[in-house]
Amino acid sequence: MPMKLLFRLSDLLAGVSYILTYFVLFSSCNNAENSKAANASEVSVQMTDTAKTQTLILELKKLFQVILSDDKEQIADIFTFPLSEEMCSIYVDDSLFNEQFKSNGNKITRAMFLRFYDAISESIQLTQVRNLIHNIPLDGLMQNDTLYYQAYNKLEPCFYSYHIEFSGDILTLRMNMNSNESYQSKTLSKYGIPENSSEICEHDFWWIIRFDGKKLHLQNISGAD
Repeated sequence: MPMKLLFRLSDLLAGVSYILTYFVLFSSCNNAENSKAANASEVSVQMTDTAKTQTLILELKKLFQVILSDDKEQIADIFTFPLSEEMCSIYVDDSLFNEQFKSNGNKITRAMFLRFYDAISESIQLTQVRNLIHNIPLDGLMQNDTLYYQAYNKLEPCFYSYHIEFSGDILTLRMNMNSNESYQSKTLSKYGIPENSSEICEHDFWWIIRFDGKKLHLQNISGAD
């Protein structure tokens, strides 16, 4: 083989080798940069989520402080009036309340809320919401989206379990009444059934609250047997 051809072939192979080496190094650097960018993006998302949760906890503490105050004027400020049946499931056994409710198009005005506050607060389970507040530390939301406390008492026919659940932009305060199956009922209730019967004890109640990233907005209060 002529010497010039050998030199040309050698030069060609060296060039190919250089190009391959450059391509490998470039790809490695590019991958490293992409990895850094992905990691930085992930850290940014985590920081955003942390800040969002911190704001949520702060706003919840403000809301809970109002609920614990039992100040009907402040508690009324939580709601957007008039309240429809779809927004707030409220039952008040009072003929005057029901008369005003119907005359207002089956809605509750702020004046009605303040006038019948005691009965309404019982209907929307404010006492149980306060029990939830006392028993579930909000800072736990920094680690978990669901917080839970069970107020079980073996000497009582019924007991409550309390939940705070956060998913997407929806926060749920859940107060569930449960039957104590281990309870030995010595007497019948006034309805002629055991005191720990599911007909008496089984009841779920919840507050649905939307979090827009800055403020809380009460969406719905309801319950089910």
